[in-house]
Amino acid sequence: MCVHNALEDVRRCLWSLTSKSDLPFRLIVVNDGSDEPTTRYLEAVAAAHPEITLIHNAQPPHGYTIAANLGMRAAQGDYVVVLNSDTIVTFGWLQRIVDAGEENERVGILGPLSNAASHQSVPRLRDGGAWSTNPLPEWLTPDGMAAVISHLSPRRRPRLPFVNGFCYVVKRAVFDAIGYFDEERFASGYSEENDFSYRAGKAGFELAVVDDAYVYHAKSKSFTPEGRNVHAKRNYQIFLDKHDREEIEEMVRGMEANTALAPLRAAVSDAIGSPTGTAGAIVHTGVDPLTVVFVLPGLGDGGSGGSHSIYQEVSGMRRLGVDARIALVEKAFPRAQAAYDDAAEVFQTFSDVDDLVEKTRDADVISATHFKSVAMVAAVREARDDFLPAYYIQDYEPFFAASDPQDVEEAIASYTAVPGTLLFAKTHWLCNVVSQIHGLPVAKVEPSLDEELYVPSPHGRPGDGPVRVVAMVRPRTPRRQPHGTVRVLDRLQQRFPDEVEVTTFGCHDAELAKITESSLIRARHLGLLKRDRVASLLGRSDVFLDLSMYQAFGRTALEAMACGATVVAPRLGGVWEFARDGENMLATDTLDEDAALAALVSLVGDRDRLRSFQTQARATASRYSIMRAALSEYVLFESEHARRFGRELRRASVTR
Repeated sequence: MCVHNALEDVRRCLWSLTSKSDLPFRLIVVNDGSDEPTTRYLEAVAAAHPEITLIHNAQPPHGYTIAANLGMRAAQGDYVVVLNSDTIVTFGWLQRIVDAGEENERVGILGPLSNAASHQSVPRLRDGGAWSTNPLPEWLTPDGMAAVISHLSPRRRPRLPFVNGFCYVVKRAVFDAIGYFDEERFASGYSEENDFSYRAGKAGFELAVVDDAYVYHAKSKSFTPEGRNVHAKRNYQIFLDKHDREEIEEMVRGMEANTALAPLRAAVSDAIGSPTGTAGAIVHTGVDPLTVVFVLPGLGDGGSGGSHSIYQEVSGMRRLGVDARIALVEKAFPRAQAAYDDAAEVFQTFSDVDDLVEKTRDADVISATHFKSVAMVAAVREARDDFLPAYYIQDYEPFFAASDPQDVEEAIASYTAVPGTLLFAKTHWLCNVVSQIHGLPVAKVEPSLDEELYVPSPHGRPGDGPVRVVAMVRPRTPRRQPHGTVRVLDRLQQRFPDEVEVTTFGCHDAELAKITESSLIRARHLGLLKRDRVASLLGRSDVFLDLSMYQAFGRTALEAMACGATVVAPRLGGVWEFARDGENMLATDTLDEDAALAALVSLVGDRDRLRSFQTQARATASRYSIMRAALSEYVLFESEHARRFGRELRRASVTR
């Protein structure tokens, strides 16, 4: 992988490589004259991962092709993948590529499908006169798109004379026969893979498209679009001049006329045209869907962010046609009924562990949701081993259990209590915390937002009047800093008695009375609210304050953003999944009450800035949905279940 700056793309690419590649591999990263932040990051990653070899090309000459040759010459494998640093690989990508390569020894070069890879693009080749970049629909992740393609692909391995260089896979025999990229003519990149493909074809090798593998391509940030076009046009002319121009132009015309991928493109286009079509391709293509059970050991009054996540995503899977449910201990069911209108449909109660074992005998995936439910999944595992054990990590739970040494010990042990458990979480921050502390891989899924419930008020926000500030106060959760929250709100209300209107919710009046004597706060406390009333409140509010010490995700903050409120939230934790400080929200040091108050004051004093944040917040929240989250989890389950149990997926015909 050749790197020249574009650090955020590099982070995403390395994350996907290290978390989604199902075959052992050696990664060679060539740092081609990157800036200091990118270089420091690459050095830190290489130090933490012994399977990564970092090569610095610090001094000129620089250029993609020069860097790629440095990496390829250092490689020793039978298959060498030259991967752009602006890609995101997907579950099963590497295994599918190698499987395709092993099918025919005459194939020397392979490439997967992508959103933006010229003739390997799906579902569209072009938008007008330009190559299409095929943006994914908002409910679909790259892994989801890969699942659609895997289910629908006929696995015909179409042959092309040229393979796109974004993910360029070369067998060792090709290097032995023709050498490496021509860095003398194509040092900057662009057309170096065309030249190499042409030479390989002349040497008798075939070039194949791996039509059941998908790698997302963000398009490089190392060059501007204008710079890319200049380099590409110049180098293509050099390529034509180097070889037989007429022959190459004839080969290109043949590629343009090639319809081998047309049936698959049509099937994929139909499938991703709607959430229902996507679900049909992923969940209902020739096999019964997996049965999924989440085990919830209890439920507090009004639920919690974690239980809301699980409820939403199980509901989403059920809408997809997946047999998904929440197994809940019987004594907590009345609280589920109070919190969720359709609790009787979504929840299945159990009396004890033996009852749980019996009621989950049909489950293909059983997921813990809290360290107290890991022991329950372990008990089911002792009874049978024909299911995928999982753990949906909602937070770093040893932090929660800090007041009880036995709970701390149990929480720490929960991540390894069931051997082979699939660990997954909804923010990179939480994945990294668990991975770094415990040395375990943690898969990343998408967070969910009920986009039908959390919307701005239909009556809009008045342009004048007091700034309405709302906060959730939960005394039972110390890390949410309930005492600090009410102190800051009280100070704000006293400072701006006529310009600010403070409202709180999240606990009973008696609980609030134990932590504040402020009549200003207690007078406008709404108590425990169901989800629809929370949404209504947020939709009428201007600012939402979350003074938690940290947030593993920050669900209510994202819900507030979807409702059009400006969020003030902690700097520490997983809010960076969606937060952009100074653009769509304000991040603050929540351990410093003066700093939190100053952030609120700055919003009260600048209505234009407040409105700008609200506009950006709504745009950010629009990218999240229950369907997107449910699909991301189901695709993870299906991929891991198939890897472990060899679940055969019968493919639908794409012949029309």
